[in-house]
Amino acid sequence: MTSIETMGDKDREPCPSCGARLGGRAGCRRTFDELQAQSSTSPRRASVHNLAVDAFAMQHTEEYGRSAKSYIFHLTALCCGVEASGDQKSYWGIPRLLDGPTTLARPDDIPFRGAMTVADADACQDDSDYPEVVRRWASDVWSAYAGLHTTARQWLQEVRVDLASARGVRR
Repeated sequence: MTSIETMGDKDREPCPSCGARLGGRAGCRRTFDELQAQSSTSPRRASVHNLAVDAFAMQHTEEYGRSAKSYIFHLTALCCGVEASGDQKSYWGIPRLLDGPTTLARPDDIPFRGAMTVADADACQDDSDYPEVVRRWASDVWSAYAGLHTTARQWLQEVRVDLASARGVRR
């Protein structure tokens, strides 16, 4: 865990994407990588691994959402994680929506991507509290994308219809 109290002024440089004061973009990414490594040693942290990845990606779309497919995947996955409690069948069905050539356009980046950041998750030292902190972070990021909620919900519905038709179920 990064200790904000022990950081020098240079290390408090904000990330240009999310604003976390962890030493710019590199410090932000380093902190995220450390949290992701911890998810391999803690079942509670692992339970929200995908949600943390999608929240981080949607706060850093210049890097993790450059292509339309990446952006749409993480936005739809964030929708699934927040609004559908991380329904695993739908979540893992999202890549099918984006398989092959797509005519879907990449939405424009938004300037404000939520007040909570990876720094909030990093500050959580207790594994039992970590999932709730990540859920709040993801909900905060999701709220920042309010202008794209309808679009993401439509994409998630397409995933569900695709899954249902693959199982031979009619809706």
